[in-house]
Amino acid sequence: KLLRFFNFVIFAILSCFGISSSEQVMAMYGVPSGEFQVSGRVKNLKSKPVRKIEVEIQDPRNNHLGVTTTTKDGSFQFNYKGWPHREIYLISRDVDGCRNGAYQSDTTIVKLYYPQQGWNQGKATASSDVTLKYK
Repeated sequence: KLLRFFNFVIFAILSCFGISSSEQVMAMYGVPSGEFQVSGRVKNLKSKPVRKIEVEIQDPRNNHLGVTTTTKDGSFQFNYKGWPHREIYLISRDVDGCRNGAYQSDTTIVKLYYPQQGWNQGKATASSDVTLKYK
């Protein structure tokens, strides 16, 4: 009886720490993560770079992921770390009025391919050039 009592006490203490005698698989909880870098250039129909164009990044559910503005040579770059999106939308808008010419807004879909599968999917890189039409 004393041996059974000590076995019960030891089992009770070990079970408090999550240790059991069964061979069940423990479930792991977490959120998949990934990061991506999207870069590119915004040009007009004459292939000239357009600066001061706002480039907003959204996921397919219209969640705002970030915004950046093109530089003097029309280039932009955006880095993101979080949920591993498979595709994103680049929404280009002319925010400076007529200073650099008046351009229509445009939306471009960019597909992202990650190098790994699982919880950490690594870093995807993509490049997308955008051509804007005059208003």
